[in-house]
Amino acid sequence: MAVLRDLGHIPSVSLDYFESHVLPPLPHGVDVTKIKESLRDAAIWCEGSQQWAVFETNPKKSRKSEHDAFKPLSRVFDAVVHEARQTIGNRETTLKYGSRPAKSPTSERSNSTRPDAFLLLREKKSIDDKTDTSNDSWNDIAVSFEFKKGTGEEDREDDEKKVISSLHHIMRSDPCRRSTLGVTIENAQMRFWFTCRAITLVSKPFNFFTKPERLIHFFCSLAFANEQQLGWDPTVQRVCVEGKPQYNITVRTDEGKETVYQTTKTISDFSAHAMQGRGTRVFQVRLMLQNGQPVHNAEPLVLKDSWRELDRTREDQILVQIFDALEKKYGTDKVTEARDYFLTVVAAGDVMVHGEKDETTSLLRDELPSGYSLHRLPADDTPNCKPTRSGEGLTPIFSCVPPSAKNSKIHHRTHYRLVFKEVCEPIHDLKRLDTVFKVLMDIHEALQLLHSIGWVHRDLSTGNALCWKGRGKLADLEYAKHIDDSVTHEVRTGTLEFMACEVESQNYLFERPTDELELDPVEYSFKFNPLHDMESLWWIATWTLYFHVDQKGGRPSSGQITQFQKLFPGRFQSTLRRDAFSKALKCKVLPASFHRAGFQVEYMRQRIRRAYAASEEKLPPDYENPLEHLHSLFAEHLASAFADSKNIGIFSPNAKRQREGPPSDTQGPEQPSDEKRETDASNKKAKRDDSGEPSNAGHQ
Repeated sequence: MAVLRDLGHIPSVSLDYFESHVLPPLPHGVDVTKIKESLRDAAIWCEGSQQWAVFETNPKKSRKSEHDAFKPLSRVFDAVVHEARQTIGNRETTLKYGSRPAKSPTSERSNSTRPDAFLLLREKKSIDDKTDTSNDSWNDIAVSFEFKKGTGEEDREDDEKKVISSLHHIMRSDPCRRSTLGVTIENAQMRFWFTCRAITLVSKPFNFFTKPERLIHFFCSLAFANEQQLGWDPTVQRVCVEGKPQYNITVRTDEGKETVYQTTKTISDFSAHAMQGRGTRVFQVRLMLQNGQPVHNAEPLVLKDSWRELDRTREDQILVQIFDALEKKYGTDKVTEARDYFLTVVAAGDVMVHGEKDETTSLLRDELPSGYSLHRLPADDTPNCKPTRSGEGLTPIFSCVPPSAKNSKIHHRTHYRLVFKEVCEPIHDLKRLDTVFKVLMDIHEALQLLHSIGWVHRDLSTGNALCWKGRGKLADLEYAKHIDDSVTHEVRTGTLEFMACEVESQNYLFERPTDELELDPVEYSFKFNPLHDMESLWWIATWTLYFHVDQKGGRPSSGQITQFQKLFPGRFQSTLRRDAFSKALKCKVLPASFHRAGFQVEYMRQRIRRAYAASEEKLPPDYENPLEHLHSLFAEHLASAFADSKNIGIFSPNAKRQREGPPSDTQGPEQPSDEKRETDASNKKAKRDDSGEPSNAGHQ
């Protein structure tokens, strides 16, 4: 499970911290000590033997099945709730306890995970038959449980893998969720788990037999909490439209204007697959309610739902800054020109929950405590994700660069939404090669505008290089900033396939070696510059050529497969990408109709490497003149690639036929020779980028 690898080490916090900063506050009037005494008097918990009386013995000694050994936990929950209700006026609980370990809860996304037990909503939010009690839905589960009778390392690791799988599935599949919880138990050792878009953490273990007050507190704080406290988003409502689940999403602008949009399809939810990070989802929507009034026959729009770091500027505000800088330098005509290359914002605002900004600070109510430890999650023992099968062939899967596995702080986030006028296609969904290069020509124009005012995009990928009515639109400006902006961040995220090699390594790779002996060499902090945007553009063009074939149902040559795997290994900090970038592209392995465009892309590779070498003759890099020359050359090569790609279709490779074995390599014209090999060795070690950010996180 790649999510285990991405999380790496997570904070392990005290139970006191978990209770006071993660769990919802106890209902007014609930006294854990008195409930414990009442449970003792009712013979539910036995103080003398220090165990729950409803358990015949501790689970490890039980001869029953795992499910039956832990079945009394349901009675514990019911008894705790019963005693709590005596002091708060018989108030009904929000959650109930359920256990169907042999049956997977239903889900709109394919999933075979079967939690051993769960706490789920009494009033269903799922859209299936609400009177059907035989099926449970992931959309209603607030807390996932995993049990083991044993206490060995294998037992613990298996529980951890399964509970993380449950938390991950909820966060990636349900647009209504802001956070979720889990519980693992090995015999009597219990731990609590929590995840939101800012962090995943686990509590220290405790013996729930000998310390019943901890379990009582856990059950009482959750059983009576409202849906918002349990991690649901009250501004998103799941509805059934023509038999399919859709979502009514409220957007509140900074001026207080509220509108409700209904989704019609999901455009992208790739970023939501990571447990931490932006969690971006992009929907095609239609306006439903404006100022409380229904809207009919509304034009389709695009809604983006995402979580930015607290100190980051929202994307629509960044776009305003860019246009202001362009107007100041060039005048209003240049701004009018620039608007053609960016999306039009219809509405924008931070999500408001009961009058307050929806921030992860409301879900995890403080920084990590001093003295917390790091818990190492089990090793990832599954292979990397492979492309999935679609109706036409393979659907690409891109690799998010994970945040640091040993973060020392929580990177809190603000929930926001944008609505755009243009309903676009990402470049990886286009079906013609000439359209791809036309879009890349326009994306290059957008980059040239940004670079001319000292801005960098830092996030270029196939997910934010968009096509609208045959024109390219550059999106996802969350990481865009002025090159001299001193704001720093530690979180690292991105789409590895399109990340510049220097950004991936956080080091300058093209510095000219010198024979001079330096006793005290100067160390330069690595910093993102416009050449890295240009390399990302090149990676998009390269990926397009080496991922696709030119016939429906076709399959790539063996050489194309090999070259693709070298260029796009899908692993962070792999030398394969860097080595492949240093060598000439093998254009002859591509379909013959791709060859001429491939040659132009190879020329672009040579040009970008020469620009790096010229800019890094001395550090820090002086990229101004090399960048200006590179922009001119890229414009020529992209235009030539566009002309060489007229009416050429591109198709995802056919998975079934590809498994049968590739045909012999296709033949075509001679490819251009590579320039003399530049050396990547660097005598001076560059420090890590202040931003610690990558670029290229992807619009998805």
